[in-house]
Amino acid sequence: MRKRKKKPCWQPPPLTVPMILNWADAHFERTGNWPFRRSGKIIGAIAEKWVNVPANLRRGGRGLPGGITLAQLLERERGAFNKKHQPKLTHKKILAWADAHYERTGDWPVQLSGKISESPRTTWAAVNVALMAGTRGLPGGDTLAALLTRRRRARKKRNLPRLTRDQVLKWADA
Repeated sequence: MRKRKKKPCWQPPPLTVPMILNWADAHFERTGNWPFRRSGKIIGAIAEKWVNVPANLRRGGRGLPGGITLAQLLERERGAFNKKHQPKLTHKKILAWADAHYERTGDWPVQLSGKISESPRTTWAAVNVALMAGTRGLPGGDTLAALLTRRRRARKKRNLPRLTRDQVLKWADA
């Protein structure tokens, strides 16, 4: 019996960092967001999907050197925000932001207060998560509300003492 010769299967072409950056720039221009692995097909590239790019960047496939993530590449080359590479936080920095928030608004920030003006890529919700989980250099087991109560005497509305009828009447008389 004669052996059949195997037809060479299709091999995807090599990738280069400039090629990936061009695709990423086009994606950003089109969508306003940097691509990530679930960004779907790469427009303008034949049979390429974003899911394949980070895998090849990490392991060094298709001619790439390896050892880098797509997020790290975009952060390094395009200044894109990389949520896994955020600066460390300290209680001192959080309290300074909270003081500035209080000066601006007259209220202490809560986790739903949105973006932090002094650090626009950070939200109060993200700070609260970092305080609770112990990420970004923080020890964990804390909350934004508890930190502000301890260090700034900012009282939680739900923990305010109940007023009695007599207290209110005394204040009214005074």
